[in-house]
Amino acid sequence: MTAKRPRRTAERILDATLALFNRFGEPNVSTSQLCAEMGISPGNLFYHHPTRDALIAGLFARYGAELDTAMAEALSAQAVTRWPAASPALNRLEILCDALAHTAWAYRFLFRDLSDLVSRQRVLEEAMPALLGRQAEALERALRALQWSPDSTPVNDTVIRLWAGHMLASLTGSTGLDGALDPREHRRDTEVQAVERATSRAVGLVQPCLASPDREVLGAHLALPEQLGSDPWGLSAQAWSRP
Repeated sequence: MTAKRPRRTAERILDATLALFNRFGEPNVSTSQLCAEMGISPGNLFYHHPTRDALIAGLFARYGAELDTAMAEALSAQAVTRWPAASPALNRLEILCDALAHTAWAYRFLFRDLSDLVSRQRVLEEAMPALLGRQAEALERALRALQWSPDSTPVNDTVIRLWAGHMLASLTGSTGLDGALDPREHRRDTEVQAVERATSRAVGLVQPCLASPDREVLGAHLALPEQLGSDPWGLSAQAWSRP
């Protein structure tokens, strides 16, 4: 059996940077803290990543590559059985939302204060709009494949574009709200919980307009307490207070 190749130092630095950025927020992590976390010297850090901006650019490049892979896999999924009683189109929408939420969670530091980060990072300023646009387009394609109830408000291209925008904001922006409620991740949900709730919030937007049986299947799923919780946007201030 071939031994697994050790990760290079440059990759391990990015791994450690991502973990610290996600926990504390990018502005609150110093290069000294990163060196202490890894047990390396500042010289070793800057040899592999010459500037702090280079660290952010490296993580953003990772995010973009992983996002494109996740979207391609979600959109090409053939055997979809998350909800056997629902249409393949609804299952594919759920898989796509789950993929976008997983990737946003993995790089959640980006969305804690996206506008501030973009204003300070030229790489993000140039590339983020296209990256968000590709996600919105993928959501629009998935939405157009759904069947709508004849009794609902007519669903046209304008409605689909609005839904796609709101879904994308929910899938990415909820991580920023979670960060405001729990800035140092003392009580943060697990990845599975956070992604499941973000996905349910997004897919749930279309539930009232779906045709049967999709409307009933999704409605039953959203009614489960663990999907949205008592408050879909987080716990009360009292519940989040630290001991």
